[in-house]
Amino acid sequence: MEYFEKLLNLIERWNAMLSSGLVKVFTVLWRWQSRRSVPFRFAIGFTGLSLLMTGCAFLADGYWVRWAGLDEVMTRYLENAGHLAYGTRLAWASAGAAVLCVLATLLAIFKKPFVFRLFQLAWAAAFAIGFAVFRWTIAAADILNVADHKAFDAVMRNNLWAGSFIFGFFASLWPLFLLVALLSVAARRIYGVSKMPIGGRDVGGDLIVSAKTGGKDPRWRSSVYWAISLFLAILFLPYLMFTWGWEEPYGLPQGSGEMQQQVVVKKMKKQKKQKKLTINPFSPYILERMNIDDVKTLEELENESRDTYQATSTSGLGKGGKGKGGWPEGMAGAAVRFIRLKYRGGDWDQDMGKGADYNLLIKFHEWTGMKIAKDTEFREIERLKFFPKKKSPPFVFLTGMKGINVSDKEVKILRDYCLVEGGMLFIDNGGGYFDGQVRNLLRRVFPGKPLVDIPNDDTIYQRPYVFPDGAPPFWHHAGYRAMGIRDEGRWCVFYHPGDINDAWKDDHSGASAEVADQAYKLGVNVMFYAFNQYYHRHYEQ
Repeated sequence: MEYFEKLLNLIERWNAMLSSGLVKVFTVLWRWQSRRSVPFRFAIGFTGLSLLMTGCAFLADGYWVRWAGLDEVMTRYLENAGHLAYGTRLAWASAGAAVLCVLATLLAIFKKPFVFRLFQLAWAAAFAIGFAVFRWTIAAADILNVADHKAFDAVMRNNLWAGSFIFGFFASLWPLFLLVALLSVAARRIYGVSKMPIGGRDVGGDLIVSAKTGGKDPRWRSSVYWAISLFLAILFLPYLMFTWGWEEPYGLPQGSGEMQQQVVVKKMKKQKKQKKLTINPFSPYILERMNIDDVKTLEELENESRDTYQATSTSGLGKGGKGKGGWPEGMAGAAVRFIRLKYRGGDWDQDMGKGADYNLLIKFHEWTGMKIAKDTEFREIERLKFFPKKKSPPFVFLTGMKGINVSDKEVKILRDYCLVEGGMLFIDNGGGYFDGQVRNLLRRVFPGKPLVDIPNDDTIYQRPYVFPDGAPPFWHHAGYRAMGIRDEGRWCVFYHPGDINDAWKDDHSGASAEVADQAYKLGVNVMFYAFNQYYHRHYEQ
């Protein structure tokens, strides 16, 4: 019911906008151009068409690949298939059509038959090349679909298709209006192509233009505007809602909320050995020479004095049956999802997919019993604002090894996601120069909020598994300690500098099973912390 009401409100706003603002603007522009001479209108028309052809040239010459967010592997697939080389040829052809349109613009003031023939040639060339560029963008999705690249899923394929159709539709409006002018008998007569006298039979463009408003009858004109508005709403509203508009709500699993932690504390058994001396190996003073076998290091001493914590399965945390696990205000049948952020400038999908982050989801299901999604997902940063309120992902994952190119608009979206909606950035350093990129990004997203060490006794290290020494360092590319940013008493950023997702992969990147187990448990802890904090923010306060 809530979404139905939103749909009705959106349709009302859409119709109000089209029937008031856009219609008024279109009416003013139409009246303005109707008072201008025919040569001036043709000059304006072919100027716009030349700009459109220039845009097609940039689009086909590699800009489309960057706009579509294709990574290096996808680009290589397109290159091997000859798709990019064909795009380069289309770019040159588009540039040639743009030159023809510019020439038509400059010669529009000369009312000669050859100028009108130039109009027809420039329009035909622009339309043919524009259609070829449209087909070129559509064909890329088919090529990548056959390639079966891990990050090219059905959602991305449909987005490419839908984006190409939407762009093609709006781009075709300008040449279609120009075609109406070219079919006009009055225009042909002015340029000496038609000898039909004034008052003769109107054909083609004249019939189209004469029906533009229905004369002075306001009811007929209003009906036309409403019909056009409803047609466009029915045609494009589903795409705007589900592709450019709302995202599928992220729901926490429903349950009783019983999440008591059971922890067993064990003391390490001291082995009976020969009595040994204990020394500090870093001391500058050695009183006497001794046998190295009689020396106990500080590390051994620390291990003997440390409690070893072992976390058992958490009671009531999704362990089957009605009312078990989950959160009281959660969504029935909801599945835990893992969403990673897609950004420009680097390898946002490094080591991720079925062989890494989905392994973590599988472990989350094994250890908690909660339902998980059938696959992992990714979203562009700007998509975060389209999740419904109180139904956004409690965390999103960010990783890589190279640069992070984020616009000011995306920075604001990340800030609102973390500070207003209550989400968390789960960031992992994959190596390279990623650490500096992360710190620069966090300074932009959270000005004035420092990146600080997360203490060992923090809640994030206590449930459902206990890490007495904080996060394990793993490969420690940029340090040994996990760090974070706090907001209103909770961590809105968890940054691990040690490439935790490397240990989630099938081969664990050569790490031992014990290290991989620690990586999975730490990932579960961070996810569980994000879920609890998000739930507390929206449903318990």
